[in-house]
Amino acid sequence: MLFIKGKLPGAQLDGGAMSFDNSDLISGWRYSATLQLRTPLAYLKRHDEFSPGPQVPPIVGPAEGHLPDGTGFNPYGIWLPVIDYSILPPSTLATRATGWGPVRIGSEEERNLISFLKSFRYIVETAEGLDQMLSELKELSTSTPENRKVWKKLKKADPLFPDSFFSSALESLPGVGSSMAQKLYQAGFRTVVEVQAASDGELLAIPGLGKGLLAKIKG
Repeated sequence: MLFIKGKLPGAQLDGGAMSFDNSDLISGWRYSATLQLRTPLAYLKRHDEFSPGPQVPPIVGPAEGHLPDGTGFNPYGIWLPVIDYSILPPSTLATRATGWGPVRIGSEEERNLISFLKSFRYIVETAEGLDQMLSELKELSTSTPENRKVWKKLKKADPLFPDSFFSSALESLPGVGSSMAQKLYQAGFRTVVEVQAASDGELLAIPGLGKGLLAKIKG
């Protein structure tokens, strides 16, 4: 998501998409991937892709929702207008949201994060099994000075990272929230299949998991 401090002439945000009523300002559109761990590698690879002309390019990937005018959107990225930023006041700052807070667009911090996210998603999408993922992510965390900085910031924002990234998948179980997902994960149940295959006794041994929640999980 993009945040702009100050007023951008002719621009408005509509349901997460940026639109313009002054096409004379636009020389083209540049794709901005959502800089989050959940963003698939296919979208991250298209980050900074340029499309000329005043017309907004088609959505990247399948739509997961639609604006009132029928325009499709998904949470993994957005086309942003390319304009002459010299028209903006000196105090105007453009930043985008990340896993630890806003970063300045075009900054070294942003470039380092994009590089890290591409490596992170490659591991998540290609590794065979969770143990391999965690092993490769451990190597990634210290592979370069830049990656060490990104990893440190992600850990500061979420001390349970990277386990929290994987345990969040357990929240798809009926009645399981983030806290219980963490408890299940820490108890050794890493996937939904493993939880559902566990015995009643194994699950009831987890603090806070009672018979009511057990019945929901087992369906």
